Amino acid sequence: MEGLIFYWISWMVWIMATFFLDRNNKYRFLLSAWILIFIMLSPWTFKIFNVETGIGGLFLIVSLYIFAGRLKKLSKLYFFFCTFILMMAYVIFHLFELFDPVWVMFSRNWMLSILLVYMAVLLQKNRMLRLPLILLGGIQGEVLYALILKQFSFPYTIGSLAFLDIMAISVSISAVWITVQWAVKFIETNFKHFEREKQKLS
Repeated sequence: MEGLIFYWISWMVWIMATFFLDRNNKYRFLLSAWILIFIMLSPWTFKIFNVETGIGGLFLIVSLYIFAGRLKKLSKLYFFFCTFILMMAYVIFHLFELFDPVWVMFSRNWMLSILLVYMAVLLQKNRMLRLPLILLGGIQGEVLYALILKQFSFPYTIGSLAFLDIMAISVSISAVWITVQWAVKFIETNFKHFEREKQKLS
């Protein structure tokens, strides 16, 4: 069922943001409200220039452009450069799948998600910018892919539930990757501290 992964992960994130984030965190209410609005808008679609478009996808791209617009000038330029690369990777993956589906050896959602996360890790050192990078690169890729298919009169919905599943998997993989990196750094720091204390006592 399309959208099941997206809804499951979105509700998990909403629960964590609402009940587990520090109440003094200024982003807590904003994140909770954003996720709820995104969930509510996700099933609905409308047509723009005769292309079926998900309202959730439109909400996503507008939100991410507002976020990117608040970055510093150099960070903003590099961020959009990275989103362009991810957008092209997203479109090329879909075109390869369309014309030569044999090479998609296992779940396309997982293959594409792993590709996007891997490229985001390579391109963006700032861990907190990887998530919006993946999302914006993905939704821009959706738009470009839909425009390409329109030339051949193939129907395609921008920001469909299937797309949101891919984004949910990508964000989850990226979040796990960030958590693992943080855990390794935390263990290394504490191990070094323990070794220093041990040397002082000996």
